[in-house]
Amino acid sequence: MAYDLLIKNGRVVDGSGGPSFYADVAVTNGKIVGVGKFSEPATHTINADGRVVAPGFIDHHTHFDSQCMWDPIVTSTSLNGSTSIIVGQCGAVIAPTRPGDGDWYLDMFDKMEGIPLSVQRKGVDFAWESIPQYLDAIGRRRGINVGAFVGHSGVRRYVMGEAAQTREATPEEIEAMRRQVREGILAGALGFSIGNFADQGIENSGSACHPQLPPMTSDTQ
Repeated sequence: MAYDLLIKNGRVVDGSGGPSFYADVAVTNGKIVGVGKFSEPATHTINADGRVVAPGFIDHHTHFDSQCMWDPIVTSTSLNGSTSIIVGQCGAVIAPTRPGDGDWYLDMFDKMEGIPLSVQRKGVDFAWESIPQYLDAIGRRRGINVGAFVGHSGVRRYVMGEAAQTREATPEEIEAMRRQVREGILAGALGFSIGNFADQGIENSGSACHPQLPPMTSDTQ
């Protein structure tokens, strides 16, 4: 049998919790079809002697929300072995977004992560409004797996606009936020995140809670 890829002589750490071992890894049609010693030919062979062969890591807390839109493999993490990332952490997201309001969302990542707004504007086209549309966008042309949370700051901004920074949400607005969260979860979001720490609203422009306001989440289901 000829393989598409044969990784030979590597130290395999398979993620099972067992000890590492030396083996070859055979791949066909993008799937591992054997781990052991193989002499069959392969279209491409990698000599992994002196290297570790392991499943891709999951980078489970990232703020690559904007970067993954222009960097399909999210270079800074994938080159360190990550094959999956989770975005939408700390309530900071880029969806849902009303037309023309994209800079508010990008400014969060400028302030929090130091990604210049000018760079983000060139790479993020906001070709979506809803969370399901955004999830569809991050599923296209990616060289890395991307999972996303629904973020409170983005949902609150989408429902309340500028008032999100200045007052408590009304019962009707809270219900509208619930609908956004529900819609996102049903579309495949992994969960709901919130960043609710002092001064986030003032310093980072992406607040889930202004320090002078009462909590903006409901205590009801």
